[in-house]
Amino acid sequence: MTIEVVKVDSPAKLRRFINVPWKIYKKDPMWIPPLRMAVHDLFKPTHPFYETGEMQSWLAIENGEEVGRISAVNCHAYNKYHDEKTGFFGFFEAQNKDISKILFETAESWLKEKGLNTVQGPFSPTTNYECGLLVEGFDDPPQIMMQYNPKEYLTTIESLGYKKAKDLLAYVIPTKFEMPEVIKKIAARTESRSKITYRSISKKTWERDVNQMLDIYNSAWEKNWGFIPMTEAEFRHTAKDLKSVVDEKLIIFADVDGDPAGFIVTLPDFNQVLKTIKNGKLLPFGIFKLLMNMNKVNRCRTITLGVKAKYRNLGLGPLLYQKSHQTLLDQGKYHEIEMSWVLEDNLDMNKPIIRMGGKPYKRYRIFEKSL
Repeated sequence: MTIEVVKVDSPAKLRRFINVPWKIYKKDPMWIPPLRMAVHDLFKPTHPFYETGEMQSWLAIENGEEVGRISAVNCHAYNKYHDEKTGFFGFFEAQNKDISKILFETAESWLKEKGLNTVQGPFSPTTNYECGLLVEGFDDPPQIMMQYNPKEYLTTIESLGYKKAKDLLAYVIPTKFEMPEVIKKIAARTESRSKITYRSISKKTWERDVNQMLDIYNSAWEKNWGFIPMTEAEFRHTAKDLKSVVDEKLIIFADVDGDPAGFIVTLPDFNQVLKTIKNGKLLPFGIFKLLMNMNKVNRCRTITLGVKAKYRNLGLGPLLYQKSHQTLLDQGKYHEIEMSWVLEDNLDMNKPIIRMGGKPYKRYRIFEKSL
């Protein structure tokens, strides 16, 4: 049969593009349906991502049915920051290798036309959003804002000439663990040497707190592999999306002499709720399922810990881990913590997580190919 690849250039085609995962994963019990409105938001021209990047998407159709999709991304902010000519692929889904080959060729051709010489991915659309291909850990459903895909995508992408660029790790830790003595000692020493105060984010001071987080974020990750500075508009947009699902007590700031120096963000695993909304729509009945199941969430994900560059040698990381862990114990809601994602070669992040008993239970891969 003939496979037709069409550019996503209308609301109708975008709806079909968004619908592809429901075709691919309809019999996969581990897949968590996203909210369609959240995916759609990323493709609105008014989304802040498009202030510093551009994206083109395609849909594969066979016998009138959606059988695959892909997006190509030219992130100007990334290339300016890293002085590269790298494009990304993302939002990839396909029913078989033949469809995959046609989709990747289409995306790569577009990136070449943009003057780019390398492609990396999957990024949907950048490292500041969902990224990585799941290559290990298929026996547990993904947590909030983490990727899931069929096992065969690994060999499919490798067959198209892509090589590993970097692996990202996800660790799992039972909430009721004993904080290691070495972390306690570092935390105690840090507290004895500096005037450190703690506070949780508050929806009453949300705008101020989000601004402070952005300042810390762009300082803390400035030298990380794949880092892309977030604009104020983009960071605020992401924060707004998460505002309705955050547990305020689990987003903790550490201030040094009154200066916001670091933070740790842990989110309830909202995916445990989304799995009950099979069609990805809040209306007419999804909203009721959401409200009915919110109190059943018993997993959480620590998505980020960041410390301003000038405070990096102070030992704030162990303090924030300790404070976050105690808060989780006090609440008694969550039996399991995922810490993700962590670059495989980021020893400063991997070592303390392993010391706390973290076990790497999922692995995500970023691929790269010369164009």
